[in-house]
Amino acid sequence: MRGFYAYLILVAATCLILPSAAIQIAEEWNRTYGGPYGDGIWSLDRIEDGGFIMAGFTSSNGQGSDLWLLKVNDSGIEIWDRTFGGSGEDIGYSVQETSDKGFILAGTTKSYGIGGERLWLLRTDANGNRLWDRIFGGFVSSSGDGAWSVVESDDGGFVTTGYTSSFGVGGKDLWLIKTDSSGNKLWDRSYGGPKDEVGMSLIQTNDGGYMAAGRTESYGSGEDDIWLLKVDSEGKEQWNRTFGGEKDDVGLQVLEISDGYVIVGRTESFGSMKKAFLLKINSEGREIWERTYGEESTGISVQTTTDGGFIIAGRSEMGASGRDALLIKADSSGNKQWMMPLGGLEDDIGTYIMRSPDGGYVMSGITDSHGSGAEDAWAVKLAASAEPPTRHLRNSNGLMFPKINNTISSLPKVG
Repeated sequence: MRGFYAYLILVAATCLILPSAAIQIAEEWNRTYGGPYGDGIWSLDRIEDGGFIMAGFTSSNGQGSDLWLLKVNDSGIEIWDRTFGGSGEDIGYSVQETSDKGFILAGTTKSYGIGGERLWLLRTDANGNRLWDRIFGGFVSSSGDGAWSVVESDDGGFVTTGYTSSFGVGGKDLWLIKTDSSGNKLWDRSYGGPKDEVGMSLIQTNDGGYMAAGRTESYGSGEDDIWLLKVDSEGKEQWNRTFGGEKDDVGLQVLEISDGYVIVGRTESFGSMKKAFLLKINSEGREIWERTYGEESTGISVQTTTDGGFIIAGRSEMGASGRDALLIKADSSGNKQWMMPLGGLEDDIGTYIMRSPDGGYVMSGITDSHGSGAEDAWAVKLAASAEPPTRHLRNSNGLMFPKINNTISSLPKVG
């Protein structure tokens, strides 16, 4: 597999019944996208017309490994796709619909800029046609610079987070860049100590500032600790917090809720195996509760559910066939209600999850188990149903996070 791993393949299996009632998870549709080479999806956003926009990478289209943008309708049928990139490796890790119904993407490029890997910000119109793109980074760093998350700010500009090896004081520092609506840099800030820090997820908070979640090696008590950084609208640090123990811990997505924030990720510090975790904090960054799920698992994406709880997508390495994509449903206190592996016979991963307007869920990912190539982009629609589903998604044989092959060779350490 390449890029990252996914999940798919439907086979008759045991029925999973939610403890709350006779409600079960039924698959409404699943789609794979791509060609004979490696393709995958890293980010997903629901768009105003009822469909979804997805971003990731493709080696089946374009000039090499290119950044890939796909629009699908509410049944997962592809409407159009666009590739962006050059002769090097280019990938999109984050996409969001903009206020003008276009799209903003962030990721990394090795095709443009001077030096090695550089942070890439790209804006398109509603049809995926490039309006502008910007390259940010230094000149000589072999470790490079890159983005993992981007948001449109209230003023119509954009803020992205990721990492920089070109600036700051450590090997990698967490990096924030603010641009105007045309991609012109207004400010940038780096945060960190003598070792590595990476920003994996970014949101604009209700007070107009920003919250980044990721990992730190410079602070905290372990090899890697979960790092939360809160800044004001100009990037001035307001507070930062570390969470974790003596081993590796990382926060992969942050979400603001009515009474604070939740962070999903992975911990190796509690118990003998790595586990998916969900952490809730208040508005000042103080822990309210922390929950872990499964064994040899990672939580990658989280969204709220209609009942006030949470749905988590990620991966499990304990499936019947090996590594699987994973869905976890928790209540409003983070208590597990159910957990479901998804996948086929090879490597699969769930990379992002969104709630659909009908109360179901759409999950994106990467699958080695199905499709037309070495690995394919994947999207699955799941819905809650009072009737037993006729088909179920079953265990697969893989989900390393990240598993890096030829097309994605330089990613920040996240797993």
